[in-house]
Amino acid sequence: MQILDWITCRRVERKESASFFCLVLLSMFTHAVALAQAAPAPFESRTMGTPAHDVAMAGTVQELIATHTLGAPAGTQLVVEGPQGSFTASLGSALSDQVLQTLVPGTPVQVTGVMGAINGKSYLLARKLTIAGNQIIIRNEHGFLVHSQQRTHASVNNSALPGGAK
Repeated sequence: MQILDWITCRRVERKESASFFCLVLLSMFTHAVALAQAAPAPFESRTMGTPAHDVAMAGTVQELIATHTLGAPAGTQLVVEGPQGSFTASLGSALSDQVLQTLVPGTPVQVTGVMGAINGKSYLLARKLTIAGNQIIIRNEHGFLVHSQQRTHASVNNSALPGGAK
């Protein structure tokens, strides 16, 4: 049976048009699969809230980026060179000046957190930072930033609280 090819205004066999249709479908699916494989996984809020998905990466500080770059996560970024290669850790905006001053090039660090992609670039969204054996909690178990005031209050015992709360 013949049908009319609307583009060239000629008659074609049904087998030819079915083959052409299959080729078009195949190329669309191939292109979609290639795009899906090339893009790193984006951050998901449900994985940030579960420390079970955390990875720990160690290395030496290469650069501390305190100014915001368009397309990067807000807050301080730490570029670290480690055995796995170079990675960028997002430290957020709640670190004290004292901690930031210790993050000079050449300082050995360990960063624990969740890997993900923001605008096509891979970041380690830091939950914990270890410098010279000292652990600094950056995000709580739910993925929210822990401010320096909260870190000091967490170590205060109940008898020191106003009103003598126990």
